[in-house]
Parts: sequence; structure tokens; C-alpha cells
Amino acid sequence: MLGTTITREQQKEACLAMQKAFLSGDEKEIQEAMTKFHESVAESIKQDYLEADGDRTILAQRGYRQLTAEETKFYEKLIQAAKDPAPKQALTTLISGNGMPETIIEDVYRNLIDEHPLLSRISFTNVQYLTRFILNDHTVQKAIWGTINSQITQEITSSFKVVSLAQCKLTAYALIDKDMLDLGPTYLDNYVRTVLQEALACGLEAAIVSGNGHNCPIGLDRDIHDGVSVNSSTGYPQKTPVKVTSFLPADYGKLLATLAKTEKGRLRKFDEVTMICNQIDYLTKIMPATTVLNNMGLYSKDVFPFPTEVVRSNEVAEGQAIICLPDEYFFGIGLSKEGNIEFSDEFKFLEDMRTLKIKLYGMGKAFDNTVAILIDISKLDPTYITVKNVASSASA
Repeated sequence: MLGTTITREQQKEACLAMQKAFLSGDEKEIQEAMTKFHESVAESIKQDYLEADGDRTILAQRGYRQLTAEETKFYEKLIQAAKDPAPKQALTTLISGNGMPETIIEDVYRNLIDEHPLLSRISFTNVQYLTRFILNDHTVQKAIWGTINSQITQEITSSFKVVSLAQCKLTAYALIDKDMLDLGPTYLDNYVRTVLQEALACGLEAAIVSGNGHNCPIGLDRDIHDGVSVNSSTGYPQKTPVKVTSFLPADYGKLLATLAKTEKGRLRKFDEVTMICNQIDYLTKIMPATTVLNNMGLYSKDVFPFPTEVVRSNEVAEGQAIICLPDEYFFGIGLSKEGNIEFSDEFKFLEDMRTLKIKLYGMGKAFDNTVAILIDISKLDPTYITVKNVASSASA
């Protein structure tokens, strides 16, 4: 018997418990929740192993993918290293090569985009082993007109800025027992990707919304204008919320107009914005203020005077929302060139389990301070917009 049967619903509950623990900030609670989550994933995969009996069709239906030759080779070496009597030397030899195949990380990105609404709006860039990345600074520099024989005088400079990725790292750990190692590369791949995906989702969403930039990415709700005072321990300050009481066209248009010009003075064109709010505020503030009863007697939700997609994230504080241009937020993630897997036998010594830690570099930041607006919706007028058919009275 490889393990206790666990349902998909139990695995989902373990994932939600882990997300709740991350929000609490309690280190002990986070550790316990992550351990339970790892155990739930492992037991689920063991059950698939028993039921599928190597049937590729069943495995494909349950989300297992066919590994590339490079991935298979990597996991076979990882299994061998984890079982080795001298695992430290074996793992050091493994990561001294190319480390984790890039295709594994890319597949994790795709799953994040498919299953987490906010993360699907952000432009993640796999920068591999780079620790610095160059971005366009949105500076306007025009070519100069002149006569055909005139001297060329305009040089395009100062249009780029460098973003450092090495200052922040994302880490996740996986508890692997010997039963998991005996299942083979396909099952180990699914386990590693599932654990990595959920651990990243918990950390990424919180950082994108409200990271303060101190050893973590800079969130959309942070003030990053040129010259802003950055605290050495608390990072970037939060933006001053703009009080919003209605989404009437004149009010909403004026609000969105602040997104239409970069800090450098360049006009920015966009056809849609994204609004991020938590579930409670959506139901009690946003939904009542943007729901229309049409002349067919049916309700239409999320009706704004300008195309707006509402994304719910419980990382946003109650009474607040963020309006942003998500394409203007950069997030680069790359592997550590020195090796992206470390191990410890001490963390779960009594349970006879080996802990593998996966390490990545990452940094996220809006292009400038005009990419996002933090709004105060605590006094948003929950006015229902309705259309009524009134029968005209008979003429006298």
C-alpha cells in the first residue's frame, strides 16, 4: 500500500489552507499548511499511479504530460541523486550542469496563467539566467527633419532602464519520500510542477498587488514616482487612495485620464483597463454600482462607461481597488545560475523524508507610477441603473 486515498477536493482544500496561511503571515501556520499540501499532492499522485498502471491516455486526462528527453534525463538523475547514500555530492553534481530544464518552468507559467485570473493579465518574462534585464523607458525621442544633404544630429539615447532581478528570490520546498521516488520521472514531474505552481501563485499574487519592494517585487498599489522616498525596512510607500463615489462617465473618464500619460509626458493609448478588488468589495460595492436592469428584464453585470475587466484578488484590502494597465507591469523570472535545487535531511528527519528546495530569481515592477491608480471605494454609491417601460396615458 503506497498511501491513503485522497480526493481532488481534499487536495483543493489543502491548497486553499496554504493560501490562507500565507495571508496570515504566521511562519508556523505556513509551514504546517505547506506540509499538508505536499502530502495531499503526493497521495493524489500515488493514487493515480495505482489506477493508471502506466496507461498514457489516463495520465493525459489527469494532467500528466509526456516528458521531453531532457526532462526525463533530469528527473532520472534527480531520483538517483535523492536515493544516493551521499545525496549532497550527488545533487551538487546534478545542479552543476544545466539544472532544471527550461521547459518545466515554462509549463508552470502556462498553468499559472490558465488558473489564476490576476496572474494571467501580467506579462511574465522568462529571463533564464540573467540577473539584469533592460526595458524601454517610454522616453519620447523624435527624429529630426532636414534637407537631404544636412548633417545627421539626432542620437537615440537614454530610452532604456535596467531592472535588477538578483535582489529578490522565490523559493519553494518539496517533501519527497522514497515512495514518490519509486514512481518514476512522469509522476515526479507532476509533483514538482504542482508544488512549484501553487507556491509561486501564493507568493506572486501578493507581491504583484502590494509588494513593498523590500526583498520582494514592487506591487501595483505602491508609489514609485521619480524621487519617491524609499524606506530601508518598509520599502516603497503605498499610493494615496483616490476617493471614488460613482462610476458615472464624467467621473470615470477623469479618473482613467490619469493613466493616459506616462511620467515622461508621453501619451499612452489603451482600449481597456483592469480593475482589481477583493471578493467582498466586488459583491457589496462594485457589483451593485455596475449592474444594469435592461428592457428585457435581465441584469447585465460589470457595466462601465469604458471597457473594464474586473479581476478579483483577496490580496487587495477591503474598501480599496486598483485600476491598472497590466501590460505595463513587467515581471521577470529566472533560474539561479549556481544551481536551482538544494536539499536538507534535517527538516523532516524523524519522518525519514528528504526536503528539496527550488530557487528562482524574480522581480516585478510597473513601468512607472502612472500605470496604476489606487482608489478608495468605501463610499461608492451602490446605485442600480434601471430602465423602466412606462405606459403612456390615453389622450384627453
